[in-house]
Amino acid sequence: MKRQLWLGLALAAAAAGCRHETIEPMPGVMLSPGVLLRTERVRLDPSLELRRYELLASDVSNDFYPFNIPRAKAVDRLLSKLFVRQGGDWRFLDYVTMPRPRAGVSPDGGRIIYEKPDVHITEGDWPPAYAHDRRARRVAIRHVPTDQRFVLDCYGEVSGLGQASHWRPDGMQVAFTTTCFSSKPFSRQLVVLDLCGKVLLDGSKVKDLLGLEFIAYSPDGRRIAALRPADPAGDGRQGGTLVEVDVEARAVRDVAEVPAAVACKHVGRFERLVTWDSDGHCTLKQ
Repeated sequence: MKRQLWLGLALAAAAAGCRHETIEPMPGVMLSPGVLLRTERVRLDPSLELRRYELLASDVSNDFYPFNIPRAKAVDRLLSKLFVRQGGDWRFLDYVTMPRPRAGVSPDGGRIIYEKPDVHITEGDWPPAYAHDRRARRVAIRHVPTDQRFVLDCYGEVSGLGQASHWRPDGMQVAFTTTCFSSKPFSRQLVVLDLCGKVLLDGSKVKDLLGLEFIAYSPDGRRIAALRPADPAGDGRQGGTLVEVDVEARAVRDVAEVPAAVACKHVGRFERLVTWDSDGHCTLKQ
């Protein structure tokens, strides 16, 4: 019987493999409940790290950790945290929501743009990752070397259809799709900020930016390729109109129609739809 027990524990440990390196008993919870915390570490830059957390529950108590890991199931997600390296340690900076984490870091690694969820002090160190309708969010830019944070109360998200960087190649501007709280009803739009969060371009200045989804900056940083999706509530799968935005001239022009059959092949990587000519204008890649 004892041999079978030890054999079972060995098999459980083998099944867990290296998973226990990212799964630990939930901090702040008494040892006996089978509540575990899974941590996913995403290195954004040599000095920046995003940590995503998932709450797990096992019907085997943590007295038997890590042998209870194979029986654990995900039950909830917690808010992600942003850390900065200081010497040999990592220091907590902020709670964040970052759908495409690496796209938020400036080319020189000195700034990062993200959604900052509102967290009440009574929620402790592990707030749940509620949906947008349960937890307000604001766009924030943080200057990492000085620890300065600029919070924009009028914008509620940072997103884009592509994986291309939201920052201009020289890091002096950042463009993204957002929801604007100042418009009624709330509208999704393309917004361009400078590196300290000053609004350079948004729907209040150019109405044609309303309804646009960010795709990519041109190589010279003068223009932005965007999509006016056929289905505003979708993720671009239904296609729409490829649009070029001249930031300095504040001009928006339609470039080409993007069929649904083409768009659905590039979900999550819409910058692959675009090519730039020698004059810095975008065209739909054939």
